[in-house]
Amino acid sequence: MEPITSSNDVNAAIASPTTPFPASGDARTNASAAPQDANATRPEAAVAAAVPIVDRLIRRAASSAHEAVDSVAAKVSTLSGGLQDGVAHAGDTRDEWVEAARDAIRQHPFATVAGALVVGAALLSLVSSRRD
Repeated sequence: MEPITSSNDVNAAIASPTTPFPASGDARTNASAAPQDANATRPEAAVAAAVPIVDRLIRRAASSAHEAVDSVAAKVSTLSGGLQDGVAHAGDTRDEWVEAARDAIRQHPFATVAGALVVGAALLSLVSSRRD
């Protein structure tokens, strides 16, 4: 399309049949002009012409929605896998600590009993001091 350089070119551009939206002063916008296609003014024809466009828009929106859902699902799956690994690691760590405590108790039973008595006495003194 060539650039418009003069007022004659402007008038020609306004009056050209390729202008999709004519200006308000354009002769083609008067009410007495007969439609070129008698079916163009019928609502059924307008609906039939709009159906393919609406179908394309719906397909495009559905495709975008599917892509977004797939992306979120992949991220949630990755996060879920990481959380499961973390929980499994915490469980393993807990099991290791319990096993280490059992080994220490088996190796030093008298020290364990003495430590339990000291902790019990400390807790008893804390509780009795709050009552006073």
